Amino acid sequence: MNTLFLDRDGVVNVQIVGGYVESVDQFVFIDHFLEAMKLLRPRFKHIVLVTNQQGIAKKICTQAQVDAVHSYLQMRLLAQQTPMDAIYCCPHLAGENCGCRKPQIGMALQAKNDFPDIDFADSVMIGDSLSDMQFAQNAGMLPVHVGPIRHPDFDEILSITKYHFDSLYDFAHYLDDRRK
Repeated sequence: MNTLFLDRDGVVNVQIVGGYVESVDQFVFIDHFLEAMKLLRPRFKHIVLVTNQQGIAKKICTQAQVDAVHSYLQMRLLAQQTPMDAIYCCPHLAGENCGCRKPQIGMALQAKNDFPDIDFADSVMIGDSLSDMQFAQNAGMLPVHVGPIRHPDFDEILSITKYHFDSLYDFAHYLDDRRK
């Protein structure tokens, strides 16, 4: 497979319900995320993070704070030799209808501009929300949902993807088992 696109909150780290990760000390990896990256990194040519962070536009946190969180994430991944190729962040409010906020595909297009060999048709998007699945669909990627089945949009999510896993770690093991 060509490229793995990952959402952040709810896939990489524990999502703060009704809030935002404002600092590194609030950034808590989802169980077994780092182990999942060890399994996934060799399988994909590129791994990129695409994240909506409207807390910046709401002035709850700054771009510098979000960048510090992403630097910490990359530092932890580099330490185990599984870094992401790039991290793309949309800081705009949902109501702004910008082209980079998921489900729009601006961050995917930016990744393709930075890595021209990205092939969306041979790429996977893993997310925990309806907008993540719509982003994958809009870009022509395989959408894969992770997270709780009790998600309020789960029926609509399942209308877009047939793939659901409890976590990125479970998805990584699914790929590993298919390889054997």
